[in-house]
Amino acid sequence: MTTAERHTLMVLACGIAALAFSDFVRPLYWLPAAAMVLLRWWRGPRLAIGEMQASLIGWVGFFWGGIELLIGVPWIVVFTDFLLILSLAVAIEAATARNHLHRILVGIFLLLAASVLTDSVLFVLPLAGMVWFLWRATLCLYGRNLPGGDLPLPPAGSDLGGWLAMLLAGALLFFLAPRFSTHRLLQPTQPRMATSGFSDRVALGDFARSLDTTVVLRIEPVERSDRAIARFHRLITGRYWRGTLLHRFTGHGWRQGPQPRAGRWPAGTTLRMRGGNARATAALLYREATDHPYLLLPDGTTSIARIPRMLRASADGVLRFATAPNRRLRLAITLTSDTGPPIPAGPPTSADRDRSRTPAALRRWLAAIAPRSRSAYARLQAVQRELRGWRYDIHARIDDLRPLASFLAGKRGHCELFATTLALAARELGFPAHLVNGYYGGEWNEIGGFLLIRQQHAHSWVEVWHDGRWWRMDPTPPARWRLSGVWLPRLDAAWESLRMAWYRYVLEFRDSDRAAALRALARAAGHPAALLALVILVTAAPLLWWRRRAGGANPAAIPLLDGWLRRRGIARTVGQPLSALPTPPGVAAESWNRFVAEWEEGIYRQGRRWPWWRLALRLRRL
Repeated sequence: MTTAERHTLMVLACGIAALAFSDFVRPLYWLPAAAMVLLRWWRGPRLAIGEMQASLIGWVGFFWGGIELLIGVPWIVVFTDFLLILSLAVAIEAATARNHLHRILVGIFLLLAASVLTDSVLFVLPLAGMVWFLWRATLCLYGRNLPGGDLPLPPAGSDLGGWLAMLLAGALLFFLAPRFSTHRLLQPTQPRMATSGFSDRVALGDFARSLDTTVVLRIEPVERSDRAIARFHRLITGRYWRGTLLHRFTGHGWRQGPQPRAGRWPAGTTLRMRGGNARATAALLYREATDHPYLLLPDGTTSIARIPRMLRASADGVLRFATAPNRRLRLAITLTSDTGPPIPAGPPTSADRDRSRTPAALRRWLAAIAPRSRSAYARLQAVQRELRGWRYDIHARIDDLRPLASFLAGKRGHCELFATTLALAARELGFPAHLVNGYYGGEWNEIGGFLLIRQQHAHSWVEVWHDGRWWRMDPTPPARWRLSGVWLPRLDAAWESLRMAWYRYVLEFRDSDRAAALRALARAAGHPAALLALVILVTAAPLLWWRRRAGGANPAAIPLLDGWLRRRGIARTVGQPLSALPTPPGVAAESWNRFVAEWEEGIYRQGRRWPWWRLALRLRRL
């Protein structure tokens, strides 16, 4: 396999790898293309088809894309599927100048499609690889204007600086370019993270029974100083994230009650809750795309600035979007030290008092542990203390026919059973109560300075109506929060910190972020150390450029060489190597061959031409 073929094949492989990180592209499409690239690399020209056969495969992909459009697949996904089928064809097509160009073009378009379809931080790997192999492939094919198409390449080290410069130029262009949303192209098909417990009907055992480490929420302070991060850590630790309220017990689960609307806010408006104060802390909340429309906020949230989508609030204080958002949302919120829910629920309804489905086993158990000689609220507190002394076990077996009776007999279970028992006991004691499904606590990332909420932090608790307001009661044993599904905490923290940086500075980077960064640079430019660094940079950059020019590619050397040859009756065409020319008159063949070998060694292997003064000295010696 030639050098050119290896490099164009790697360009194609980088495009396929970029799409492999996407949730939108099915393995059915990218796996055959990736396998064909590996087979071609292994077998070389022995595994090749003609241009006509490759064209037939491309036409099959074209017609298949038409069928996908007819059945309603979004055009961006159809285009990507067509490119992957086309990549399979160009991977095994016989290596020709046209095939090399096809591989390069298909690889570039695959990478561009992946920039829309992929949000993984791993996208930077095929991106960096694409820049490297594309640069080397074009050098090999077209870099010196020579016929052929498989030219010798300089050592990889000589191109490292140019590769880094291209990556930096791309990053600078990304920073300066205006933002525009590409996710709207994917609204019909963007996959949403599957969750449980956030619906109008929840069966006992469906919620908070696994140590799933999938991240659903991230929150960080706007101010990124060490002091501000430490203060935010103390502020956000141990918060409840209220989700959905469940009012009607069915005997085997819970259902939502009537939810009259209490407010509606269109996109772009600011929602203010509870009346914030001057000590509110600004934070950024990242909500992953999930299959439920609820907006879960930490206790103490006082406002949400510029709501990205229409938001509704029910009378029980639950916030939800009209439909489940199909992309990650970044919300600017403010927090206080208050530990109450952002929007308190309204007065209890008849559903909060319903005792018709309370199991007889629970009534007998309640009479045994909470004697009537005490006040109703003291009896309720005794129930909570009793439950908190039981064993938390997410793997405890649940009797589908008598879930609460089996829980009371075994004294072990998960938070949903503990909360259900307390809620029904409160109703038996005369207190309206309902179940709340949401999240609690979270995991603080020391490396990145932010809090993340995983699926394993899903939690159920109870809100009880007493003395004219709702009170939170949590009967789950504290041992529950010592459980975690994270295997390598330090490695996971580093990985999540990297992902958060990718979200913060790439995926969710906005025009306002660029303006803030430019203002920060302007403030820093006034510092004496910054001014000194700028002077050094401005002074050193031209010197380094001049040194590289003097020791490297000097355009004055080529006219000097061509003029010397013309005076001896030899006309060299553009790009023609010296080894293709005859020995000039009056020059010994041995001296000329040695000169040509040194010249082409510098150009083709080292990627550097002689400076004009060195060339003049060598020509004078010939």
